[in-house]
Amino acid sequence: MHAGDAKVEAPDRSEYFVGRLRVPPQSLPTLLELPWHLQEPPPHHSRIPLARDVFADLPSPSRHFFFAPSSDCNCRSFTYEVLGPLVRPHIDPLTRDSFIPIWDDCINRPISKLCPFPITIVRKPVSESSSCTDSWPNLTAFVKNLCLWRGEETDCLREGTADPSSSIVDKSSWTFGDLPYILGYHAVGYTVTFCAFSRVQDRIARTDLVSIDLSNPAERLRALVACWRVAGILALLADACGTSSSTSVYSDFERVDRGNGKVVELTPNRVKKYFTSRRWWASVREVYNLLDRQLPHAEYMVDSSERELAVIFEPRGHSVRPSNGKQLMEALACVAKALVALHDLSFMHRSLGWESVVKRADGDEWFVVYLDEAAAAPQMYRHGEVGSTGRAPEMGCGAHGVKVDIWGFGNLLRTCGFAVSHVLKELETRCLDRNPEQRPTAADCYHQLLQIQSSLSTY
Repeated sequence: MHAGDAKVEAPDRSEYFVGRLRVPPQSLPTLLELPWHLQEPPPHHSRIPLARDVFADLPSPSRHFFFAPSSDCNCRSFTYEVLGPLVRPHIDPLTRDSFIPIWDDCINRPISKLCPFPITIVRKPVSESSSCTDSWPNLTAFVKNLCLWRGEETDCLREGTADPSSSIVDKSSWTFGDLPYILGYHAVGYTVTFCAFSRVQDRIARTDLVSIDLSNPAERLRALVACWRVAGILALLADACGTSSSTSVYSDFERVDRGNGKVVELTPNRVKKYFTSRRWWASVREVYNLLDRQLPHAEYMVDSSERELAVIFEPRGHSVRPSNGKQLMEALACVAKALVALHDLSFMHRSLGWESVVKRADGDEWFVVYLDEAAAAPQMYRHGEVGSTGRAPEMGCGAHGVKVDIWGFGNLLRTCGFAVSHVLKELETRCLDRNPEQRPTAADCYHQLLQIQSSLSTY
Protein backbone atom coordinates (compact mmCIF):
# COMPACT_ATOMS: atom_id res chain seq x y z
CA MET A 1 0.00 0.00 0.00
CA HIS A 2 1.36 3.40 -0.90
CA ALA A 3 1.68 6.02 1.82
CA GLY A 4 -0.83 8.16 0.00
CA ASP A 5 -3.43 5.41 0.26
CA ALA A 6 -3.45 5.44 4.07
CA LYS A 7 -6.82 6.43 5.45
CA VAL A 8 -6.72 9.81 7.16
CA GLU A 9 -9.22 10.25 9.97
CA ALA A 10 -11.52 13.22 9.45
CA PRO A 11 -10.99 16.05 11.97
CA ASP A 12 -13.32 16.36 14.92
CA ARG A 13 -15.46 19.48 14.40
CA SER A 14 -17.66 19.11 17.47
CA GLU A 15 -16.80 22.47 19.02
CA TYR A 16 -17.36 24.31 15.76
CA PHE A 17 -20.77 22.83 14.99
CA VAL A 18 -21.98 22.88 18.60
CA GLY A 19 -20.92 26.54 18.67
CA ARG A 20 -23.10 27.20 15.63
CA LEU A 21 -26.04 25.48 17.33
CA ARG A 22 -25.54 27.55 20.48
CA VAL A 23 -26.66 30.73 18.75
CA PRO A 24 -30.14 31.51 20.19
CA PRO A 25 -33.04 32.63 17.99
CA GLN A 26 -33.30 36.33 17.25
CA SER A 27 -36.43 36.73 19.36
CA LEU A 28 -38.60 34.75 21.73
CA PRO A 29 -41.36 32.80 19.99
CA THR A 30 -44.82 33.49 21.34
CA LEU A 31 -46.63 30.91 23.43
CA LEU A 32 -48.75 30.03 20.39
CA GLU A 33 -45.66 29.57 18.23
CA LEU A 34 -43.82 27.32 20.69
CA PRO A 35 -45.27 23.92 19.60
CA TRP A 36 -44.16 24.54 16.02
CA HIS A 37 -40.88 26.16 17.04
CA LEU A 38 -39.78 23.19 19.19
CA GLN A 39 -40.13 20.83 16.22
CA GLU A 40 -38.35 22.98 13.62
CA PRO A 41 -34.96 21.35 12.78
CA PRO A 42 -31.78 23.41 12.52
CA PRO A 43 -30.80 24.65 9.05
CA HIS A 44 -28.86 22.17 6.91
CA HIS A 45 -25.54 24.00 7.25
CA SER A 46 -25.72 23.74 11.06
CA ARG A 47 -26.58 20.06 11.34
CA ILE A 48 -24.03 17.86 13.06
CA PRO A 49 -21.83 15.97 10.53
CA LEU A 50 -21.34 12.28 11.22
CA ALA A 51 -19.23 9.61 9.61
CA ARG A 52 -21.34 7.95 6.94
CA ASP A 53 -21.38 4.56 8.63
CA VAL A 54 -22.51 6.12 11.93
CA PHE A 55 -25.19 8.14 10.15
CA ALA A 56 -26.44 5.04 8.28
CA ASP A 57 -26.97 3.19 11.58
CA LEU A 58 -29.37 5.84 12.88
CA PRO A 59 -33.13 5.45 12.35
CA SER A 60 -34.60 7.25 9.36
CA PRO A 61 -36.08 9.81 8.81
CA SER A 62 -35.26 11.22 12.30
CA ARG A 63 -31.52 11.15 11.58
CA HIS A 64 -31.98 13.82 8.90
CA PHE A 65 -33.49 16.33 11.39
CA PHE A 66 -30.26 16.96 13.29
CA PHE A 67 -27.41 15.19 11.50
CA ALA A 68 -25.82 14.99 8.05
CA PRO A 69 -23.50 12.35 6.55
CA SER A 70 -19.99 13.51 5.81
CA SER A 71 -16.71 12.08 4.55
CA ASP A 72 -14.72 15.24 5.20
CA CYS A 73 -15.39 15.84 8.88
CA ASN A 74 -17.38 14.50 11.77
CA CYS A 75 -18.18 15.31 15.39
CA ARG A 76 -16.74 12.45 17.41
CA SER A 77 -16.93 14.24 20.77
CA PHE A 78 -20.60 15.05 20.26
CA THR A 79 -21.18 11.46 19.18
CA TYR A 80 -19.63 10.06 22.36
CA GLU A 81 -21.04 12.63 24.81
CA VAL A 82 -24.56 13.19 23.47
CA LEU A 83 -25.52 10.85 20.65
CA GLY A 84 -24.06 7.69 22.20
CA PRO A 85 -26.03 7.91 25.49
CA LEU A 86 -29.09 8.95 23.49
CA VAL A 87 -29.22 5.85 21.28
CA ARG A 88 -27.64 3.21 23.48
CA PRO A 89 -30.03 0.52 24.69
CA HIS A 90 -31.12 0.84 28.32
CA ILE A 91 -31.99 -2.03 30.62
CA ASP A 92 -35.76 -2.14 30.83
CA PRO A 93 -36.43 0.25 33.75
CA LEU A 94 -38.50 -1.09 36.63
CA THR A 95 -38.43 1.85 39.06
CA ARG A 96 -38.44 5.62 38.93
CA ASP A 97 -34.71 5.75 39.73
CA SER A 98 -33.93 3.49 36.78
CA PHE A 99 -35.69 5.97 34.45
CA ILE A 100 -33.49 8.87 35.58
CA PRO A 101 -30.57 8.03 33.22
CA ILE A 102 -33.03 7.92 30.31
CA TRP A 103 -34.60 11.28 31.14
CA ASP A 104 -31.18 12.86 31.65
CA ASP A 105 -29.50 11.31 28.60
CA CYS A 106 -32.36 12.17 26.25
CA ILE A 107 -33.51 15.53 27.62
CA ASN A 108 -31.48 17.31 30.27
CA ARG A 109 -27.92 16.56 29.14
CA PRO A 110 -28.53 17.67 25.51
CA ILE A 111 -30.16 20.89 26.71
CA SER A 112 -27.18 21.59 28.97
CA LYS A 113 -24.75 20.84 26.14
CA LEU A 114 -26.52 23.05 23.58
CA CYS A 115 -27.36 26.07 25.74
CA PRO A 116 -25.25 29.20 25.04
CA PHE A 117 -24.91 29.74 28.81
CA PRO A 118 -23.76 27.26 31.49
CA ILE A 119 -26.60 25.36 33.12
CA THR A 120 -26.55 24.08 36.70
CA ILE A 121 -28.83 21.09 37.23
CA VAL A 122 -30.14 20.12 40.66
CA ARG A 123 -31.94 16.81 41.03
CA LYS A 124 -33.87 16.11 44.23
CA PRO A 125 -34.71 12.69 45.68
CA VAL A 126 -38.41 11.86 45.68
CA SER A 127 -38.47 11.89 49.48
CA GLU A 128 -37.55 15.58 49.43
CA SER A 129 -40.02 16.60 46.74
CA SER A 130 -43.10 14.45 47.27
CA SER A 131 -45.08 17.22 48.97
CA CYS A 132 -46.13 20.22 46.91
CA THR A 133 -45.84 22.66 49.82
CA ASP A 134 -42.55 24.53 49.36
CA SER A 135 -40.95 21.56 47.67
CA TRP A 136 -38.48 21.48 44.84
CA PRO A 137 -39.47 19.92 41.54
CA ASN A 138 -37.70 16.61 40.89
CA LEU A 139 -35.34 18.47 38.57
CA THR A 140 -34.43 22.14 38.37
CA ALA A 141 -32.00 23.76 35.94
CA PHE A 142 -30.52 27.20 36.48
CA VAL A 143 -29.42 29.60 33.78
CA LYS A 144 -27.74 32.70 35.21
CA ASN A 145 -29.05 31.57 38.63
CA LEU A 146 -32.65 31.57 37.38
CA CYS A 147 -34.74 28.39 37.46
CA LEU A 148 -36.07 28.62 33.90
CA TRP A 149 -36.28 24.85 33.28
CA ARG A 150 -37.86 22.30 35.62
CA GLY A 151 -39.23 18.78 35.49
CA GLU A 152 -41.49 16.43 37.43
CA GLU A 153 -41.10 12.70 36.84
CA THR A 154 -42.56 9.35 37.79
CA ASP A 155 -42.19 5.85 36.42
CA CYS A 156 -45.98 5.31 36.36
CA LEU A 157 -49.17 6.86 37.70
CA ARG A 158 -50.37 5.35 40.96
CA GLU A 159 -53.52 5.87 42.95
CA GLY A 160 -52.99 8.42 45.69
CA THR A 161 -49.92 10.02 44.15
CA ALA A 162 -49.78 13.31 42.28
CA ASP A 163 -49.71 13.40 38.50
CA PRO A 164 -46.44 15.13 37.44
CA SER A 165 -48.39 17.34 35.05
CA SER A 166 -50.23 18.79 38.06
CA SER A 167 -47.51 18.70 40.72
CA ILE A 168 -45.07 20.67 38.59
CA VAL A 169 -47.58 23.54 38.48
CA ASP A 170 -48.37 23.23 42.19
CA LYS A 171 -44.66 23.44 43.06
CA SER A 172 -44.07 26.57 40.98
CA SER A 173 -44.58 30.21 41.87
CA TRP A 174 -44.54 33.05 39.37
CA THR A 175 -41.65 35.38 40.22
CA PHE A 176 -40.55 36.26 36.70
CA GLY A 177 -42.28 39.59 36.21
CA ASP A 178 -43.43 40.21 32.64
CA LEU A 179 -41.64 37.21 31.15
CA PRO A 180 -44.07 35.52 28.72
CA TYR A 181 -43.29 32.01 30.00
CA ILE A 182 -40.71 29.63 31.39
CA LEU A 183 -40.18 26.04 30.25
CA GLY A 184 -40.16 22.53 31.68
CA TYR A 185 -41.43 19.00 31.24
CA HIS A 186 -43.46 16.30 32.95
CA ALA A 187 -42.60 12.65 32.47
CA VAL A 188 -44.45 9.40 33.08
CA GLY A 189 -42.09 6.58 32.25
CA TYR A 190 -40.94 6.86 28.66
CA THR A 191 -43.44 9.60 27.78
CA VAL A 192 -41.96 13.07 28.22
CA THR A 193 -44.04 16.17 27.51
CA PHE A 194 -42.35 19.53 27.01
CA CYS A 195 -44.45 22.38 28.39
CA ALA A 196 -44.51 26.10 29.09
CA PHE A 197 -45.65 27.88 32.24
CA SER A 198 -47.14 31.34 32.07
CA ARG A 199 -48.94 33.70 34.41
CA VAL A 200 -52.69 34.03 33.92
CA GLN A 201 -53.94 36.63 36.39
CA ASP A 202 -53.05 35.22 39.83
CA ARG A 203 -52.28 31.64 38.83
CA ILE A 204 -49.82 29.65 36.72
CA ALA A 205 -51.09 27.97 33.56
CA ARG A 206 -49.36 24.98 31.96
CA THR A 207 -49.36 24.64 28.18
CA ASP A 208 -48.24 21.28 26.79
CA LEU A 209 -46.12 21.72 23.66
CA VAL A 210 -44.83 18.41 22.32
CA SER A 211 -44.67 14.83 23.63
CA ILE A 212 -41.84 12.37 22.98
CA ASP A 213 -41.89 8.58 23.40
CA LEU A 214 -38.39 7.77 24.59
CA SER A 215 -38.91 4.03 24.13
CA ASN A 216 -38.69 4.65 20.37
CA PRO A 217 -35.12 5.27 19.05
CA ALA A 218 -36.45 7.49 16.26
CA GLU A 219 -38.34 9.60 18.81
CA ARG A 220 -35.19 10.00 20.87
CA LEU A 221 -33.47 11.56 17.89
CA ARG A 222 -36.48 13.81 17.32
CA ALA A 223 -36.14 14.93 20.95
CA LEU A 224 -32.76 16.46 20.07
CA VAL A 225 -34.48 19.08 17.96
CA ALA A 226 -36.77 20.08 20.82
CA CYS A 227 -33.82 20.11 23.26
CA TRP A 228 -31.83 22.37 20.95
CA ARG A 229 -34.76 24.75 20.61
CA VAL A 230 -35.33 24.78 24.38
CA ALA A 231 -31.63 25.53 25.00
CA GLY A 232 -31.78 28.64 22.80
CA ILE A 233 -35.00 29.87 24.37
CA LEU A 234 -33.56 29.47 27.89
CA ALA A 235 -30.73 31.81 26.92
CA LEU A 236 -33.17 34.44 25.67
CA LEU A 237 -35.30 34.12 28.81
CA ALA A 238 -32.24 34.58 31.03
CA ASP A 239 -31.20 37.67 29.07
CA ALA A 240 -34.73 39.08 29.31
CA CYS A 241 -34.66 38.69 33.09
CA GLY A 242 -31.23 40.31 33.26
CA THR A 243 -32.34 43.40 31.35
CA SER A 244 -35.64 43.78 33.21
CA SER A 245 -35.87 46.93 35.33
CA SER A 246 -38.42 45.30 37.63
CA THR A 247 -37.21 44.35 41.12
CA SER A 248 -39.94 41.70 41.21
CA VAL A 249 -38.02 39.44 38.81
CA TYR A 250 -36.20 36.68 40.66
CA SER A 251 -36.14 32.88 40.76
CA ASP A 252 -38.79 31.01 42.76
CA PHE A 253 -36.13 28.36 43.42
CA GLU A 254 -32.51 29.23 44.11
CA ARG A 255 -29.40 27.45 45.30
CA VAL A 256 -26.60 29.67 46.60
CA ASP A 257 -23.14 28.58 47.67
CA ARG A 258 -22.04 31.14 50.29
CA GLY A 259 -18.59 29.62 50.69
CA ASN A 260 -17.06 27.75 53.61
CA GLY A 261 -19.32 24.83 52.77
CA LYS A 262 -22.58 26.65 53.53
CA VAL A 263 -25.29 26.15 50.94
CA VAL A 264 -28.61 28.01 50.95
CA GLU A 265 -31.68 26.74 49.10
CA LEU A 266 -34.72 28.93 48.55
CA THR A 267 -38.25 27.83 47.69
CA PRO A 268 -41.19 30.17 47.02
CA ASN A 269 -41.81 30.77 50.75
CA ARG A 270 -38.92 29.30 52.71
CA VAL A 271 -35.15 29.29 53.06
CA LYS A 272 -33.15 26.18 53.91
CA LYS A 273 -29.55 26.56 55.07
CA TYR A 274 -27.12 23.63 55.22
CA PHE A 275 -24.09 23.56 57.51
CA THR A 276 -20.90 21.51 57.35
CA SER A 277 -20.61 20.58 61.03
CA ARG A 278 -23.02 19.62 63.76
CA ARG A 279 -21.43 22.19 66.08
CA TRP A 280 -22.08 25.02 63.61
CA TRP A 281 -25.63 23.79 62.97
CA ALA A 282 -26.37 23.53 66.71
CA SER A 283 -24.94 27.00 67.38
CA VAL A 284 -27.13 28.67 64.73
CA ARG A 285 -30.17 26.72 65.90
CA GLU A 286 -29.54 27.83 69.50
CA VAL A 287 -29.35 31.51 68.50
CA TYR A 288 -32.65 31.40 66.64
CA ASN A 289 -34.27 29.44 69.48
CA LEU A 290 -33.24 32.14 71.95
CA LEU A 291 -34.53 34.92 69.71
CA ASP A 292 -37.76 32.92 69.16
CA ARG A 293 -39.50 35.28 66.72
CA GLN A 294 -39.00 38.30 69.03
CA LEU A 295 -37.45 40.43 66.29
CA PRO A 296 -39.61 42.46 63.91
CA HIS A 297 -38.39 42.56 60.33
CA ALA A 298 -36.19 39.50 60.72
CA GLU A 299 -36.29 35.90 59.52
CA TYR A 300 -37.24 33.22 62.03
CA MET A 301 -36.67 29.49 62.31
CA VAL A 302 -39.58 27.17 61.53
CA ASP A 303 -37.86 23.78 61.44
CA SER A 304 -34.50 22.02 61.50
CA SER A 305 -33.01 18.69 60.49
CA GLU A 306 -30.13 17.13 62.39
CA ARG A 307 -29.78 14.43 59.74
CA GLU A 308 -29.20 17.04 57.01
CA LEU A 309 -27.56 19.60 59.34
CA ALA A 310 -30.07 22.10 57.97
CA VAL A 311 -32.25 24.87 59.38
CA ILE A 312 -35.41 26.15 57.67
CA PHE A 313 -36.51 29.78 57.88
CA GLU A 314 -39.38 32.03 56.91
CA PRO A 315 -40.21 34.36 55.27
CA ARG A 316 -38.56 34.12 51.85
CA GLY A 317 -36.95 37.25 50.52
CA HIS A 318 -34.85 38.13 47.52
CA SER A 319 -31.60 40.04 47.36
CA VAL A 320 -32.17 43.45 45.85
CA ARG A 321 -30.83 46.82 46.91
CA PRO A 322 -32.99 49.93 47.23
CA SER A 323 -33.19 51.73 43.91
CA ASN A 324 -34.18 55.16 45.23
CA GLY A 325 -34.30 57.27 48.37
CA LYS A 326 -37.81 56.18 49.36
CA GLN A 327 -36.89 52.49 49.26
CA LEU A 328 -33.66 53.22 51.14
CA MET A 329 -35.57 54.91 53.96
CA GLU A 330 -38.01 51.99 54.16
CA ALA A 331 -35.18 49.47 54.29
CA LEU A 332 -33.19 51.40 56.90
CA ALA A 333 -36.25 51.85 59.11
CA CYS A 334 -36.94 48.11 59.06
CA VAL A 335 -33.30 47.29 59.84
CA ALA A 336 -33.10 49.85 62.65
CA LYS A 337 -36.29 48.51 64.24
CA ALA A 338 -34.91 44.97 64.11
CA LEU A 339 -31.66 46.13 65.71
CA VAL A 340 -33.52 47.89 68.52
CA ALA A 341 -35.24 44.62 69.46
CA LEU A 342 -32.04 42.57 68.99
CA HIS A 343 -29.99 44.89 71.19
CA ASP A 344 -32.71 44.99 73.85
CA LEU A 345 -32.18 41.22 74.11
CA SER A 346 -28.42 41.86 74.53
CA PHE A 347 -27.64 40.22 71.19
CA MET A 348 -25.75 41.58 68.20
CA HIS A 349 -25.88 40.59 64.52
CA ARG A 350 -22.13 41.11 63.76
CA SER A 351 -22.34 40.71 59.98
CA LEU A 352 -24.79 43.40 58.89
CA GLY A 353 -24.55 44.37 55.23
CA TRP A 354 -26.72 44.45 52.12
CA GLU A 355 -26.15 40.73 51.67
CA SER A 356 -28.00 40.23 54.98
CA VAL A 357 -30.88 42.62 54.21
CA VAL A 358 -33.50 41.32 51.78
CA LYS A 359 -36.86 42.40 50.45
CA ARG A 360 -39.82 40.20 51.24
CA ALA A 361 -40.91 38.18 48.23
CA ASP A 362 -44.63 38.68 48.85
CA GLY A 363 -44.64 42.34 49.90
CA ASP A 364 -42.73 45.58 50.44
CA GLU A 365 -41.18 44.73 53.81
CA TRP A 366 -37.40 44.61 54.21
CA PHE A 367 -35.96 42.27 56.79
CA VAL A 368 -32.70 41.07 58.31
CA VAL A 369 -31.34 37.58 57.59
CA TYR A 370 -28.19 35.57 58.29
CA LEU A 371 -28.02 35.92 62.06
CA ASP A 372 -25.63 32.94 61.88
CA GLU A 373 -22.87 35.00 63.49
CA ALA A 374 -25.13 36.62 66.08
CA ALA A 375 -23.97 36.37 69.68
CA ALA A 376 -24.73 37.66 73.14
CA ALA A 377 -23.16 41.06 73.83
CA PRO A 378 -20.51 41.84 74.78
CA GLN A 379 -17.95 39.36 73.44
CA MET A 380 -14.32 39.42 74.62
CA TYR A 381 -12.62 37.85 71.61
CA ARG A 382 -12.10 39.14 68.11
CA HIS A 383 -14.42 37.90 65.37
CA GLY A 384 -14.20 37.85 61.58
CA GLU A 385 -11.47 38.99 59.21
CA VAL A 386 -9.24 41.74 60.49
CA GLY A 387 -9.55 44.88 58.36
CA SER A 388 -12.75 43.84 56.60
CA THR A 389 -14.48 47.03 55.43
CA GLY A 390 -17.91 45.66 56.28
CA ARG A 391 -17.06 45.01 59.94
CA ALA A 392 -16.48 47.38 62.83
CA PRO A 393 -12.75 47.89 63.53
CA GLU A 394 -13.00 46.74 67.15
CA MET A 395 -14.15 43.28 66.03
CA GLY A 396 -10.63 42.54 64.82
CA CYS A 397 -9.05 43.64 68.08
CA GLY A 398 -11.00 41.86 70.79
CA ALA A 399 -13.83 43.03 73.01
CA HIS A 400 -16.88 44.27 71.10
CA GLY A 401 -20.56 44.93 71.78
CA VAL A 402 -23.80 45.94 70.10
CA LYS A 403 -22.23 49.04 68.56
CA VAL A 404 -20.66 46.81 65.89
CA ASP A 405 -24.13 46.66 64.33
CA ILE A 406 -24.29 50.45 64.24
CA TRP A 407 -21.10 50.39 62.19
CA GLY A 408 -22.84 47.91 59.90
CA PHE A 409 -25.85 50.24 59.71
CA GLY A 410 -23.58 53.10 58.65
CA ASN A 411 -21.99 50.83 56.08
CA LEU A 412 -25.45 50.23 54.58
CA LEU A 413 -25.68 53.97 53.96
CA ARG A 414 -22.14 54.15 52.61
CA THR A 415 -22.69 51.29 50.13
CA CYS A 416 -26.29 51.98 49.06
CA GLY A 417 -25.11 52.88 45.56
CA PHE A 418 -26.39 56.44 45.18
CA ALA A 419 -26.06 59.86 46.79
CA VAL A 420 -28.04 60.40 49.99
CA SER A 421 -29.31 63.55 51.66
CA HIS A 422 -27.09 65.68 53.89
CA VAL A 423 -28.96 64.48 56.99
CA LEU A 424 -28.44 60.82 56.11
CA LYS A 425 -24.77 61.52 55.32
CA GLU A 426 -24.35 62.95 58.81
CA LEU A 427 -25.99 59.84 60.28
CA GLU A 428 -23.62 57.67 58.24
CA THR A 429 -20.60 59.58 59.58
CA ARG A 430 -21.75 59.18 63.19
CA CYS A 431 -22.40 55.44 62.72
CA LEU A 432 -18.93 54.92 61.24
CA ASP A 433 -17.07 56.63 64.07
CA ARG A 434 -14.09 54.47 64.97
CA ASN A 435 -14.88 54.98 68.65
CA PRO A 436 -17.86 52.72 69.47
CA GLU A 437 -18.89 54.99 72.34
CA GLN A 438 -19.41 57.88 69.93
CA ARG A 439 -21.79 55.97 67.68
CA PRO A 440 -25.55 56.40 68.17
CA THR A 441 -27.71 53.57 69.50
CA ALA A 442 -30.08 51.60 67.30
CA ALA A 443 -32.96 53.49 68.94
CA ASP A 444 -31.26 56.82 68.08
CA CYS A 445 -30.98 55.73 64.44
CA TYR A 446 -34.58 54.59 64.31
CA HIS A 447 -35.95 57.82 65.80
CA GLN A 448 -33.83 59.96 63.51
CA LEU A 449 -35.17 58.06 60.49
CA LEU A 450 -38.73 58.65 61.73
CA GLN A 451 -37.98 62.39 62.04
CA ILE A 452 -36.56 62.47 58.50
CA GLN A 453 -39.60 60.64 57.13
CA SER A 454 -41.91 63.00 59.01
CA SER A 455 -40.17 66.09 57.65
CA LEU A 456 -40.35 64.71 54.11
CA SER A 457 -44.08 64.02 54.40
CA THR A 458 -44.79 67.65 55.33
CA TYR A 459 -43.58 68.90 51.95
